[in-house]
Amino acid sequence: MKQHLEIPIILRRVRINGTSASREIDMILDTGAMYTAISWDTAKDIGYDPAVSQNRVPIITANGVIEVPKIKIRGIEFRGLYVKDVEVICHDMPELAEIEGLIGLTFLKHFKIFLDFKDNILEIM
Repeated sequence: MKQHLEIPIILRRVRINGTSASREIDMILDTGAMYTAISWDTAKDIGYDPAVSQNRVPIITANGVIEVPKIKIRGIEFRGLYVKDVEVICHDMPELAEIEGLIGLTFLKHFKIFLDFKDNILEIM
């Protein structure tokens, strides 16, 4: 299924599937982010405890390099696009009010992406 969206992209109602529940959240598209990220609260709500994850990865933030938990969730769905078994990092983004995560390459790599900055268009196929 082909999606035609305008940029900059805030993805509304992205379904995050976990071991015990699903939740819809708003996320921002970040084509330069290696990992898709969800908030700690979202991870807990869908059945994961990031605090016990032994798998941690370094990320660069405005405050420097920090290590964050990496977990594998059951899946992510947005407007008919679905990827199962997605690796995500758990990190809260307080500076982005009302955003509980970001869509990065661990989701996007499964699709053909076309960006047209001149006309403000993003296509995901």
